[in-house]
Amino acid sequence: MLRREFLFDVTCLGAATWVARDLAAEEPFDSVPASLWRNARWNGLIMIHRPAPSQLSWRTQIAADSEPGEPLVVSGQVFAPDGRTPAPDVTVYAYNTDAQGYYGANHAEYPPRLYGWMKTDSAGRFELRTIRPGSYPDMHVPAHVHFVVWGGGYPLQWVDELRFEGDRYLTPPMLAEDAQRGGFRTIRPVTRGAGGVWHCDFKIRVQRETNYRR
Repeated sequence: MLRREFLFDVTCLGAATWVARDLAAEEPFDSVPASLWRNARWNGLIMIHRPAPSQLSWRTQIAADSEPGEPLVVSGQVFAPDGRTPAPDVTVYAYNTDAQGYYGANHAEYPPRLYGWMKTDSAGRFELRTIRPGSYPDMHVPAHVHFVVWGGGYPLQWVDELRFEGDRYLTPPMLAEDAQRGGFRTIRPVTRGAGGVWHCDFKIRVQRETNYRR
């Protein structure tokens, strides 16, 4: 089950919203309710390495130059809930699978091996250098990069995964749903530049309340 599907299920069951005022701290994990930690495998919290480093740049490289796979640069920008105002000082945590589709070392499911943090600059920008992730083995799930954001006055929240145009596992319903997002589409075009490096852009619109639920 995908993380967003799990969260949708528990929301439909009437789960209470986690109090947002406790989540705006730069390091919000001490405020995470025990009920969320008990479900950390399904809501994705288990994939977040913590604490974040005290000093962060707006750009990071999470895959070594020797990492097997095709280099990928994601040029990102975070916006306020209005979708127009850049959101500075937001911590952006990113992780993805290796070229074979595994997150952890020795083909483990977790914790992720390719991960890192950024903090958006005054224009809300961040830059992630990684590799193009592989699809999950034996599953028809499009390859993707995960993002979680917090800070800068906004609570801890997961972001719909970045996926890539042309992925063989994208379905017409996925494409139709994504088309409704306008400028915040999560299925992004990728272009190949010098040295075989792939490039894409990705926009994130933060929310004023967390989307993690009890």
